[in-house]
Amino acid sequence: MDTERLAVLTAGLSLGPQVPRHHHQPAHPVARIRRPPPRYRHDMTANEVAQYTKEYEDWFEEDRKIPPEPAPIVDRNQLVSDQKQRRAHLERLAIQGARAGSAANALLMNYPIHCHAYLHITSLVRRLAPADSARMVAVQTVVEDTEGIANDLSIYNFPSTSSCSLEHLDALFSPGTVLAIREPTLKAPTQGIRPLLRVDSPTDIIFVPPNSPLLRGIAWRTGPKVAGYPMAPPISADAWRERGDDHFKASQWLLAAFAYSHALALDPNAVSIRLNRSEAYLRLKYYSGALHDAQGILTKVGSGDPSAYKALFRLAKARYGRREYSMAQNDFVRWKSRHPDDSAADSWIDRCRARLRERTTGVYDWSSLFRNARRQIRVDAADFFGPIEVRRMGHRGGGRGVVTTQDVKTGELLLVTKPFASVYASDLPNDQFTVTLDLLSRTKRERTDSLLLSRIIEKIYGNPDLHDEVFHLYAGRGYPAPPDTYPPPVATAVPVDLLYPKVDIDIAQLEAICTYNNFCPFRLDGPQMDKEAQPAGLYTSASMFNHSCLANATWYCIGDIMIIRAAEPIPTGTEVTIPYCVEESYLDRQAVLQKHMLDRCDCRLCEEDRRDGEAQLRRRHQLKARLDAATIMSAPLAEVRALEKDIAATYGRTRGAIRPLSALALHVVAEKLRMSGNARHMKESLQYDMQALECYGFVLAHDSGRSSSGPKLPIASERLPTATSIMEPADIMLRIACTYYMLREEENAARWLKAALWLTEVSVGSGKELFMMVHEETLQRMDMLSFAARVL
Repeated sequence: MDTERLAVLTAGLSLGPQVPRHHHQPAHPVARIRRPPPRYRHDMTANEVAQYTKEYEDWFEEDRKIPPEPAPIVDRNQLVSDQKQRRAHLERLAIQGARAGSAANALLMNYPIHCHAYLHITSLVRRLAPADSARMVAVQTVVEDTEGIANDLSIYNFPSTSSCSLEHLDALFSPGTVLAIREPTLKAPTQGIRPLLRVDSPTDIIFVPPNSPLLRGIAWRTGPKVAGYPMAPPISADAWRERGDDHFKASQWLLAAFAYSHALALDPNAVSIRLNRSEAYLRLKYYSGALHDAQGILTKVGSGDPSAYKALFRLAKARYGRREYSMAQNDFVRWKSRHPDDSAADSWIDRCRARLRERTTGVYDWSSLFRNARRQIRVDAADFFGPIEVRRMGHRGGGRGVVTTQDVKTGELLLVTKPFASVYASDLPNDQFTVTLDLLSRTKRERTDSLLLSRIIEKIYGNPDLHDEVFHLYAGRGYPAPPDTYPPPVATAVPVDLLYPKVDIDIAQLEAICTYNNFCPFRLDGPQMDKEAQPAGLYTSASMFNHSCLANATWYCIGDIMIIRAAEPIPTGTEVTIPYCVEESYLDRQAVLQKHMLDRCDCRLCEEDRRDGEAQLRRRHQLKARLDAATIMSAPLAEVRALEKDIAATYGRTRGAIRPLSALALHVVAEKLRMSGNARHMKESLQYDMQALECYGFVLAHDSGRSSSGPKLPIASERLPTATSIMEPADIMLRIACTYYMLREEENAARWLKAALWLTEVSVGSGKELFMMVHEETLQRMDMLSFAARVL
């Protein structure tokens, strides 16, 4: 542990019997009765959520203005007893297992800035009772300060504690553990008289080892040991190492790393322990800490030492995790030269070469990535930056945006990027249902957003050098403006001491960053998106692109990698935009943009929608609900035709060709016509589907309905419309091809298959193989798989 930093911290703490007791008074009714906050229901509509967040903000502001009051002293024994009862209840639920059902929790994020008053009672505390967090959103326990004053303590966002076992918490926060808490928040009670200590950031917690200078001259008024828990933590480095080894064998990587950190606090020169911690950090993906530990070993021992061999391999893997592929390759080659029979090094060297090729050329094996993503969402690929850069944009009030550095062609690759962190439905715990209410956007966030925040925190916690990659993103006007350029310079690896974090994570700012910058990654390779648990990801580089519904670039994901390509020719110095949403209804698009704190989109589509008038927008939105109904395909053809005409009537006659909801309605009519099996109806369906493509923004060739001996596509290929995802127009093109195929017009069928191939190539990646995989299910359903394989 850094003794200099500890000295600074010690100077800022008020410890020992000299601490004034006027912060606490005997328990009594508080001076002013506080009304409880408004109650949340999980079945609230979007409008009710917005109203609830407004009421909660009003309540919060009212509560915040109540003058400071002496915090009551709550009976220490009562606090411990209550906590033990909560713990026993959770233990019973754990035994019951699945019979316990799911716990529903609500979290509030993006509180107003400066809403908390920090109260420095005493910042040194020790734990008195067992902790709990199962089926909850925080670690909850009871702590006391050196004067014996006890409080409930809630710790949010601590790594590895989301849905962990109670035994895991016991190992992490064992009774008697001494913690130094930086700026603890003493929350006034909303019900009853018991205040609550709350810690939101794991970097505000310091685990104080027994030999720490912080404990010199400190005496606990209630005695040196916590009553009822005579077992003291290990006092020797070897004992901590053994505990760490046990945790490692049980795949409890964070507990192992904590135990090794305790051991190193007692014996900083223990090479074997540092080597073990390096491996534990690798398993946690704490690459900065793993690299620093491995480098430290290599500087201490000779090149022939067995520890050096292991340290070199761990150093190489840490460099790979940090995307330092060239240096990682050199380290793996060094390892291979000393271990020529080790085949594991060969695969690592091949991976390094592949990543370097991807990063420098933008050439990817898209088909292989697609296959891998079907098996494992998180795929291994390097980031690639095309001819783009980040600049301040005068027309956006000084905000940042992305511009081209050279002329760009339609379909040209602009960016390939991995997320800083991501969460999918499969990552969510089965026994929890956590709803996050965003006070900033006044919306209900996705279930995945809460877990995403925790994962971002943990990644920075274990990789402090990545702090600026996230905190240089826009967080709103309440925070300092970020730098003009992005990304920030690559930082060197820094040591990671879990007992004493070296990085400060501002949770309030991070919550705001997530509100403005999170994506819902649309996967081409995945199953249909779960509307109750949509994926969430923080793509830091992609966050630099501003939104437009009619953007000049488009994006999709294969697995967790995001691919951004030009949707039209873009001249040098032109801003590149992407669509954050592709909903057909203006009201639906506004609801999505509100979650990103965008009040208004000034693209041509939105301007034309607004000119249609609020009444028509509401009418169109209502008609969309009918169009989306599961029963629409069983409705009579006449009813579907009438619905299409009603939708068309909501669009002004003088507006442009792009009318997304009309496109959807026209395609539904085409499907109804095809269902009849009548040749005349099938030919009529072709006209409806071609009109649908025009309503999406595609330009048809004049001879699109006739066969042609030339290679010309039935659609213009100068630009790719971005008012919808590629899947809708691709499906329409495939349905047109299928209809021609059924009518025995194979040349026209082949031309429309080639149109769908072009659409996939300019949107995602080139190659017939990738096209066949992306659309395999649709082609099989249409019985055109072999035909497509033959003519493409």
